[in-house]
Amino acid sequence: MSKPDVLIVDDQPSVCKEVTSFLSYDYTVHAFKSGPDALEYLSENTADLVLLDYDMPEMTGFEVLMAIRQNQLTRNTPVIFLTGDTHERMRHEMLGRGANDYLCKPINSAELHSCIRKHLVPRNT
Repeated sequence: MSKPDVLIVDDQPSVCKEVTSFLSYDYTVHAFKSGPDALEYLSENTADLVLLDYDMPEMTGFEVLMAIRQNQLTRNTPVIFLTGDTHERMRHEMLGRGANDYLCKPINSAELHSCIRKHLVPRNT
């Protein structure tokens, strides 16, 4: 049985590297440094879950989320925001715009695994 595909979209290479190291044993991880790169990948591929940075230069995480939700093939893909913003209003905004969950940076490995398991929909393989 193949591993679930998880996309990490973050403009900070150190975050992509860290999250990939946390997840690579249990998941096939695809890391992208920008929203447009991730959306290009998703135009021809699927993902089981997306980990999405909120604050990125080319497209915000919200813009990427809107594009994911508007695409028939990806609209039901779970999206978990990764953010350094711990304000309650940000949490409400993320969830209100269609994110499935959010995690605050710095990322805790155990919390990340737990959150992914909570939202990952088993494949029909």
